[in-house]
Amino acid sequence: MSDPTTTATDWETRARTAEARVEELTAERARLWDELHVLRAERRSDEYFRSLTGYMKRSVSWRITWPLRAAKRLAIKVVRALNQGG
Repeated sequence: MSDPTTTATDWETRARTAEARVEELTAERARLWDELHVLRAERRSDEYFRSLTGYMKRSVSWRITWPLRAAKRLAIKVVRALNQGG
């Protein structure tokens, strides 16, 4: 037969181990919950700025000033090419 003291000690050890594991899992769950909320906030922010960019690019002023922006990009490329060559 097994010693009653050993059986009680084994049970207590297993209970402490289980309680420690529950605490670890609870902390991990809380960390993951926080991470989920951060990711959701980032996604909402990303969607907002994509929507804002789309709205801006569809605006009349954006379409009217397109040739000016294209000319500016071309001028910057020309200046860089001249500076590298000279």
